[in-house]
Amino acid sequence: MTSKNTPKTFPLNLPEGDPELLLHELQTRLREGRRLFAEVGQILAEIEARGVRDLYGYNSIAVFYEHVARVSRAEAKKVAGRALALNSRRTRDGTTTPPVAPMTGAAAATGVLAEAGIDRIVTVMSKLPEHVAASARLDAEKVLVDLASVARPRDVTIAGTDLLARLDPDGNDTHDPTPRAPRSEFWLRQKRTGRWDLRGNLDPETGARLNALLVPLAQPAPNGKADDRTPAERRGDAFAEIVDLAESGPAVPMPRQASEPATEQPELAESVGKSTDSSRTAQPQEQGRQSPYSGSDSVRSGKARDVAHIRPPRWWFRLSRSRPGAETPSPTHGRSVVQISDENATHSQGRKTA
Repeated sequence: MTSKNTPKTFPLNLPEGDPELLLHELQTRLREGRRLFAEVGQILAEIEARGVRDLYGYNSIAVFYEHVARVSRAEAKKVAGRALALNSRRTRDGTTTPPVAPMTGAAAATGVLAEAGIDRIVTVMSKLPEHVAASARLDAEKVLVDLASVARPRDVTIAGTDLLARLDPDGNDTHDPTPRAPRSEFWLRQKRTGRWDLRGNLDPETGARLNALLVPLAQPAPNGKADDRTPAERRGDAFAEIVDLAESGPAVPMPRQASEPATEQPELAESVGKSTDSSRTAQPQEQGRQSPYSGSDSVRSGKARDVAHIRPPRWWFRLSRSRPGAETPSPTHGRSVVQISDENATHSQGRKTA
């Protein structure tokens, strides 16, 4: 059986061999598409004026358009910003918000302007300061609109830069002449693998002090030994040594749990001081972790310090919990020095009383 569906002549039943007609039809449909898209912007501006939250329950007109048009968030923000810049809208108190580029909006409604050219014009008009007269603003916008209807967006940008240089030679500097001095920043997060990722932005003085501490400790292996560590690995080992030195200092801050009060109890502070003094008297102070390339065979074997108070609870629980096949932990496993010293003191006091 022969099919009766005959294919249409491409495109849209236009006769072949007429390039001028093809070009005319293409330009006509581009203009019609731009005109319809400008009407979409007018509808979005009206929805914004009536209240997109009250009408449809969305927080902003960009989010509303993203879901309705099924486009990306970036494209939705661009379309919504263009719609609000080209069309006037009423506010809740009855006043009217004028558009940033009214002449551009009128030209876009006819379909003669492309979206890229419209964005360039809106950018230039939004940069004009308030002291520019209204007539000068309209003349500048008319020049850009006439150029955008026949030229590329790049040409509109060049012409807009020239207009800004003539109308606002001093520039529209909105920055504070006395900006706030930037403060040091430091970010630290734990990965799923258990390792820690750190990033920071230090002031010149703090950065120089940290670099002065890292450089001597990050030197290659002395005595001609082979050092297969990369420079980043050497700096990592040096940073670990600095952490050990800071941790073994006398003024290490003790973290406070969320449920604990802000003030320390006198008995707890006294027991912490006694246990700290006894541990320092019994063992010499360790001079930081030594690198395996520094010529010493002992690595972090000077003393076993209590590190339960400096690890996050989640990480310490993962380290202290029992594992299949592991030895049974001792009665003192998982308890801090303070708890053990308190139990010993209570036990000795009971013996003296008996």
